Amino acid sequence: MSDTPIRAPILEKKSAPREFYFPLILEVLLVLVLTLMPLTIAALAAAGVLHIPQMPLAFLRTGVLHIGSFSIAVPIVVVCASIALGIGIGLAVADVLFISPARRLRAWLMALRRNDYKAIPPLLHDGNDEIAQINAQVALAAAAFSRTSEQQEDTVEQRSLFIMTAAHQLRTPLTALSWTVEALRNPDTPAEEREKLLESTGEGLARMRNVIEHILASANVEEGKFGYVFEQIDIVPIIEKLIDESQPLSQKQQVALSFQNNGAFPVFADKERITLAISDLISNALQYTPQGGSVTVSATPADEQLEIAVQDTGIGISEDERALLFNKLYRGDRARHMRPDGTGLGLFVVRNIVENHGSQIIVDSAEGKGSRFSFFLNSKREALSS
Repeated sequence: MSDTPIRAPILEKKSAPREFYFPLILEVLLVLVLTLMPLTIAALAAAGVLHIPQMPLAFLRTGVLHIGSFSIAVPIVVVCASIALGIGIGLAVADVLFISPARRLRAWLMALRRNDYKAIPPLLHDGNDEIAQINAQVALAAAAFSRTSEQQEDTVEQRSLFIMTAAHQLRTPLTALSWTVEALRNPDTPAEEREKLLESTGEGLARMRNVIEHILASANVEEGKFGYVFEQIDIVPIIEKLIDESQPLSQKQQVALSFQNNGAFPVFADKERITLAISDLISNALQYTPQGGSVTVSATPADEQLEIAVQDTGIGISEDERALLFNKLYRGDRARHMRPDGTGLGLFVVRNIVENHGSQIIVDSAEGKGSRFSFFLNSKREALSS
């Protein structure tokens, strides 16, 4: 996987500076007006500018309140009460508009600081002021970091599973090779058994080579280093060579392997990569087809494209498994039961190769009735970039 950091997306909504700051200024002015309103009303009433019915203005201007042995001028009481009332109203409005949203935003940011990217963003007041804009930007950033965190967790799990699978796949043939060496060292080992041991050694080395090739191919796919060199090639001799190379496995599995050339024409492809893809499809078909079955590879023209298909009479694939078939390291239950030594990397690599040729893998399958894997290759170079 690439270690390039994922940048948090920038909010695309653009506002003019005046529109951006005006709502917040309006809210601040509202708080100030509400805070000063009681004091202003009292001052205007005391000055006689504002007439309030049933209010004794003379008492308000010159009256004195007697509390025990203390005497307090009424204007002072009015001013203090107005200030207190104004401050109370101002604090209440400020709490609703600023303080509470800021506290919720701070709590959310603290959760993000603890790498809790799944924390629910606070529901701040609606609007286009700075707080709402900051909240929106941070929400977008948190969502991006959340996706990155989940991807990293998945990557760690995949790498752990990948290492365990690779270790298991390499350990089995290595153990067999160790036993073979010990048996060959034994002078009492019969010649006939030595031949069988050497044959099994060759098979074990072939399996190890296959595992290593798929590990390297998978790593190149994920690192983006799987370079492609497209050229015009004749696919027929490539398939015929793969058929010949697969005959030993076909005979061992007692499965008939054939090639149908339905008028193939040259195509543009990466010869090495497309050979690997077709080889993997043939190998899978042979391994998961019971004795007495058949595997047919075909090349069929389809307008300006050439369809490459591998059809078998094997165990088939359920609909649920087809959705996961090309995931890295995935193997279906029946496939694991039939071939416990598989890597789960072949189809992952095949899909990448086919997609880089501008096509998609098409799977037609039914449990117990076999499967058909197909894709298309282009006869024109221009079609690869379309």
